[in-house]
Amino acid sequence: MSKLSSKERLLSTIRYDVTDHVPLIFRTFGVNPPPDLAWSNQYKEAQTWLSLGTDAWLEVSLPQTFHPDVTVREWEEVIPGERWALMVKAYDTPAGVLRQEVYRTDDWVSPDWPMHKSAGDGIQLSGGGGIQLFDDYNVPRSRKHAIETEDDMQKLRYLLHPPSDETIARFQEKVDAVAQQADELGVPIVGWGSSGTDAVTWLCGVEGMVLMALDQPDAFNELLDIVHAWDIRTTEILLDTPVDIIIRRGFYEGTTFWSPALYRQHFAPRIKELTTLVHQGDRLMTYIMSVGFLPLLDTLVEIGYDAHYLLDPIAGGAHIDLRRVKSVFDKKVAVIGGLNEPVTLEQGTREQIRQEVSDAIQHLGPGGGLALCAAEAVVASTPWESIETVIEVWKEIRDIPKGDS
Repeated sequence: MSKLSSKERLLSTIRYDVTDHVPLIFRTFGVNPPPDLAWSNQYKEAQTWLSLGTDAWLEVSLPQTFHPDVTVREWEEVIPGERWALMVKAYDTPAGVLRQEVYRTDDWVSPDWPMHKSAGDGIQLSGGGGIQLFDDYNVPRSRKHAIETEDDMQKLRYLLHPPSDETIARFQEKVDAVAQQADELGVPIVGWGSSGTDAVTWLCGVEGMVLMALDQPDAFNELLDIVHAWDIRTTEILLDTPVDIIIRRGFYEGTTFWSPALYRQHFAPRIKELTTLVHQGDRLMTYIMSVGFLPLLDTLVEIGYDAHYLLDPIAGGAHIDLRRVKSVFDKKVAVIGGLNEPVTLEQGTREQIRQEVSDAIQHLGPGGGLALCAAEAVVASTPWESIETVIEVWKEIRDIPKGDS
């Protein structure tokens, strides 16, 4: 078979079509490449990965916009006796005010969290950045989460408001420009289309979210419905652009947080609806769940999405049975993952990295359906030598295995 482009290879892999070899793609988040490889934007980043022989894609996401009647105020407070300053953000909506309070801890600005290098909403606070409505860093540092009572639901509707026609038009122009770059590079376009329970976690915190599901199921379902309607509209907008793959986030939807019964009750039907919508648009649907997926394998297959993204082989701290994953997913759900970043790539020896690459390809690769990727991302603290080792070993054994060993 002649050499394929990254787009051809990745799309064929997700579809379980014939391809030339197992793809390798890196999701990055603040990674520090050597100076001669450093990039300034995602186009140059994709060029760099392609020059190293790996695969790449370009990403787009719809900007978050609020209802035009929403005004936002942001400030800092110093509270006597508290170790850190308190960042406060108030969203004034026609239904009332939503308020977030987040401690600016010493690690608020960190190489591993590059999104805090610039100010939120154009407001510069000391130390860089500010509060965003959706941010993993908010969850453990919050004194007050945005959503705490059922009364907050109507206010939230003004924040998860459909974008204006003007915003959509600007976004479509942006995606068209990205599409030209993608065609030049021979890579697919990935659209971040759905936040699901990740958004609920950012809004409520983990404890608040789980307690609402158990103690106030009607309110919890209302919250999920508000987020789901926003996810549906975002996905519809993406389907009107030339994206190839749409991603549904699910970092906080695994059994680390939820029982299989609650997952099937609350999340599976909504994800299945999104998957159907994506397939009706003749696109591919990927779903992120790096940990807590093993008890859900059969349910995940029933949902019908195309690829499981960021599957971690050391989910929850223990090595998982990749053969079992393959036996359930084979010819139904592809895998984009198979490598671990925080334990293996960041702390492991060269031999351990080599073994993990080999295990992933040998156990998940037979018959296709595997794109090798580190979960959840390579970051500032990931040694570049580890990345080089992954690439070196992958080039040695990247042919599609004919059978498990």
